[in-house]
Parts: sequence; structure tokens; C-alpha cells
Amino acid sequence: MRKALLAGLLAVVAANVGAADGGAPLRGGVCIGPFRGADSVLHCEHIGKVTIRQIYEKGFRVVHMQDDKNTASYVVLVIEEQAR
Repeated sequence: MRKALLAGLLAVVAANVGAADGGAPLRGGVCIGPFRGADSVLHCEHIGKVTIRQIYEKGFRVVHMQDDKNTASYVVLVIEEQAR
């Protein structure tokens, strides 16, 4: 179930990726980890271990968040690079 959810989320990101700087594709990815507020450290593709604030500082934005319904403390974020 979790793999299907991640695959679906990645498909949404891939479909919404625009072009920046004359056609260069934007990057997108998934972040996972325990969520305990704004200072939570999540592991993200492309940018490593970061907080929510650092995701934005590195030029990405959160486009989707899914929490684990069983624990409500584990999240999956879908991020994409912001156009420059």
C-alpha cells in the first residue's frame, strides 16, 4: 500500500513538473520521517536530511503531505523544485 501511494505521488509530481530556464526540467522527490513539528528532520531525495524550513531555503516546496494514519507521527512529503 505504501509503495503504491509513493508511486502515485511521484506520478503526480512528474506530471506537474514545469520547465525553468528555457526548458530545464525541475526536480521533485519524496521526504520521509517522523513528524514532530516544524523542527522535524526528514530525509529527502536530492537534498538529504532537512527541516521543513530548509526544504524551502534549498529552493524546493512541499506539494503534498501524507501522514501515517496508525501513528500520526510519521509523514511522507512530496516536494518539487521552485521555478527560478
